[in-house]
Amino acid sequence: MSRVLINEWKRAINTNTGIAMIGVVFCICFDSWNDLVSALQSGSTIWCVYYFTSNSAFGGMCRNYILPVFAALPFAASFCEERNSKAVAYIASREGMRRYGAVKYIVNILMGGLVVAFGTVLLIVFLRMRFQMTSDYYEASVAGTVDLFHKWLAVHYPVRYCMTEAALGFMRGMIWAGASMFVSLYLTDRLVITMFPFLGSYVIVRISQILSLDADWRFDQILIGRTVIRDSGYTVMIAAIVSGILVFLMGICFTEKLVKGLRDGMSYESK
Repeated sequence: MSRVLINEWKRAINTNTGIAMIGVVFCICFDSWNDLVSALQSGSTIWCVYYFTSNSAFGGMCRNYILPVFAALPFAASFCEERNSKAVAYIASREGMRRYGAVKYIVNILMGGLVVAFGTVLLIVFLRMRFQMTSDYYEASVAGTVDLFHKWLAVHYPVRYCMTEAALGFMRGMIWAGASMFVSLYLTDRLVITMFPFLGSYVIVRISQILSLDADWRFDQILIGRTVIRDSGYTVMIAAIVSGILVFLMGICFTEKLVKGLRDGMSYESK
């Protein structure tokens, strides 16, 4: 088991991993790019780290649709690559079918989560080198408004705010990386598999709008940091439970489907 895990980790840590983390940083930046450029040039104290992270969470196109793609970039298409090279049956026979599927899926979701989490932390550290964490405006308004975007935590406990953003990003990255690998059971195009989170995010947002779902209770809004349920700690706990259930169920389905296909003797070969 350890040998398989080590081998998969070595494959997962590649050039795309670094590109993905940088991509996460720029995704959040691009949602407020004009403001960020203006802030860097003016040096005004009205700008703060919290403004850029919360503004990105407030319907930012890049954070909503493009950022999940980077979670899938490092490793989600690895099964597709092995399938196209007709190596799946050989590797599974050597390592064990169930072990092969489970380890590949686990490494994938962890890498997807780490990419988004580290990218988020890098962004906050980068911004903190130039701006204060919060401004007087947020510090004055934190007690009298609904606690959206974890404002209270950002004002009173900046380090915990950073950890909260990273934790939510980790969960979101795990889900989309896992979903992309699950899709690779049915698709053989690496680009389509990598871009699946973009389409998936769009579909979720559109369905939520059509059904007029309350944004304060939408799970996708919780994971981007927009919604706070009761308090930040409680919100992270709920997100962790739901995310854990989702990635676990996807992992079971992925492994069982892979094993079934291999036992059929005809699945996962390129046409």
